[in-house]
Amino acid sequence: MHIILGIQMKATGDYSKQIQYNKITSLLIAVHTWRIGGIAFLWGMTQGLLDPAFAIPAGVGDILIGVTAIPFAIFLWKGYSWSKYALVVWSVLGIADLVNAVTLGVITNPDFSTSTMATFPWILVPTVAVPLALALHGIVLYRLRNWVPIQAHRKLQEA
Repeated sequence: MHIILGIQMKATGDYSKQIQYNKITSLLIAVHTWRIGGIAFLWGMTQGLLDPAFAIPAGVGDILIGVTAIPFAIFLWKGYSWSKYALVVWSVLGIADLVNAVTLGVITNPDFSTSTMATFPWILVPTVAVPLALALHGIVLYRLRNWVPIQAHRKLQEA
């Protein structure tokens, strides 16, 4: 009887650890909501501060990643079996958006010293926001390696 109880407690302990792991990973994903601030690129374009060839793809890409961050965090938190693969695609698209934005920023304004992006507060985008977003995407991808769907733990408990 004690052996069965010990096995069940170990399974429950692993289950709660996985729940906590999923919650933290979901929070790291939800943090990407700040990328909705990409609307500032579109505003800068309408004010004539930023080149449309840069502002539209960078702004729309950031907005899309930011708007979808909460739903994807919820999918992972609920433990859907397909959410890991969806989040890998989401993270890769987020990284691609950042690389695209930096590349377009360099191409559309090769003389960075006279660029709007070299003035405050725009300078914070390439120096703080982009590295932070890349790091968050990297951490999420790293944490997804050890992610197990909640349904898999439930099946282990029922057995």
